Amino acid sequence: MAWVDLTRAAAERFPEKPSVHAALAEALESAGLQAEARSVLAKACDRFPGHEALHSLLARTVFRAGELEGALAVARAWSDRDWATLLSFTILSRQGRVAEAATFEDAVASLDPAHVDLLDARAMRARGKPGDLLEMANATLSIAPGASHALYYKAVALAQMGRGDEAAAIMGIDRFLQSTVLPVPAGFADTDAFHRALTAEIKANPDLHTDPVGHASRGGLRTRVFPAVDDVAGPALVEGIRGAVSIYADGLSGDHPFVAARPLNATFTPWALMFRGDGYQCLHHHPGRWLTGVYYVGLPDTHPGDADALPGGIVLGGLPDWAGVKPPWPLRRISPKPGLLLLFPSFVPHETLPTGREGERISVAFDIAARPH
Repeated sequence: MAWVDLTRAAAERFPEKPSVHAALAEALESAGLQAEARSVLAKACDRFPGHEALHSLLARTVFRAGELEGALAVARAWSDRDWATLLSFTILSRQGRVAEAATFEDAVASLDPAHVDLLDARAMRARGKPGDLLEMANATLSIAPGASHALYYKAVALAQMGRGDEAAAIMGIDRFLQSTVLPVPAGFADTDAFHRALTAEIKANPDLHTDPVGHASRGGLRTRVFPAVDDVAGPALVEGIRGAVSIYADGLSGDHPFVAARPLNATFTPWALMFRGDGYQCLHHHPGRWLTGVYYVGLPDTHPGDADALPGGIVLGGLPDWAGVKPPWPLRRISPKPGLLLLFPSFVPHETLPTGREGERISVAFDIAARPH
């Protein structure tokens, strides 16, 4: 919070400088104080109505908070700017407003031909045309080698074309999936004590909210920011995960695009998830990211036979119904256990099963991605 205090003092001392308001908002958001960050930016934009950078930051901050219509409204006011075009296209695409998104497609293609949502939009029209889908994926990979969304669609297209060995080599589930158990962080008596503290922090998180638009969660809760301010167990978990990711990345070798795409300067974005009963996550992958992972914190009480039923389990490697074929690689079905950490490439499709229990399945998921230039 020291950086927040410094930037807040700077904003109070130099209120006529737009840059200090932007710095304060970014500090607040990084500290998990999203509502205050948005308030600071909204007031700054009212004060400096012609300051493009402030409005761009407001739009992106509101977008990250899941307030898509608010972000779209800000972008529309700057519709002749490249950032507004890209953001509007992303929002409309993720809301399923296909016709409106299509009006931005040519402009997005000229600004960012490897854009995640651009390939998604074009892939939707190429369903049932694996040759076209493969060509699109390869075109994106020629611009952005290792792009997770392009690798996903390339594997799907090859599977549709009956080129199962090539598809399986790209998906690389057995090669790149890693499961491990994190040690108990210092300061906690044992695993149970650590998980009790984590559970309490996640349930008390002020940004815990229901299924966000455009995400895979169904009937669950998700945090916008994790860890929250003043959390203790959350930061300890993040530190442990970072260490495990570093070891994982250092152990990669070979000529796979995933290995070559390892970011030298990366972002780490964690969030907590909570499901009970019929809640689950539908089949999805994480476009625009490099590595994805999940750490299991708590599970409902188990019953005899649960190991076979896989309640609340995760399934990796499924293909969507529209692909029309079964995966040419083995599915991996994993029973969650508290303390288990899974790491896998972000292009690997995955889904979770309902627990069918009253208690909560609580986990912390995260993405590693290349830091924007």
